[in-house]
Amino acid sequence: KQWYQRRVRGSRLGIAKDNTTTNRPDNFLGSEIISSLPLQMSLFYNVYFAPIWFTGVATSLQLKHSELPAVYKAVTPTVLLIMSILEVIRLYCGYVGNLKERVPELAVFWMVTLVLQLPLCLFSLLNSEAIILPMEVSVQAILLAFVVVELIVSTSTISHMTSVQETKFSLLQSPDSTETTT
Repeated sequence: KQWYQRRVRGSRLGIAKDNTTTNRPDNFLGSEIISSLPLQMSLFYNVYFAPIWFTGVATSLQLKHSELPAVYKAVTPTVLLIMSILEVIRLYCGYVGNLKERVPELAVFWMVTLVLQLPLCLFSLLNSEAIILPMEVSVQAILLAFVVVELIVSTSTISHMTSVQETKFSLLQSPDSTETTT
């Protein structure tokens, strides 16, 4: 019934493909799902991995805190706190942007991933001055793999979503796409 309401509303707006009425929901322009399944799968597994990552990094920090240099005693907990907050925001924006096909939220996800989360993840994994425990290396490497995969897939998803939405917008704006009622 929901697709039928979309069909009726769409035909009133003049964005139906043709004037025929069928029982198929794909007859309505815009019924194509443009969400990315690989991105959604990556986000899904990342959501379940995030508590494991946080527990592993927090435990590592607690074990090595007394051995860290003075500067890293302040920097490492701060980086962990920032990464944890960013991870929640990033995953939420990714879920909303992908599932609801919203480009602004997906763009926020992409920007936070590229500008903030990726450098912090690399800093936590590759910093030679800090003591890096094997458990920390394993969870940070898995998080880095998620971040890189999500960054690559979200780039193509944003590109595809914007082109589809641009096409919808141009069809709505063109004068020959409206139905004339006489």
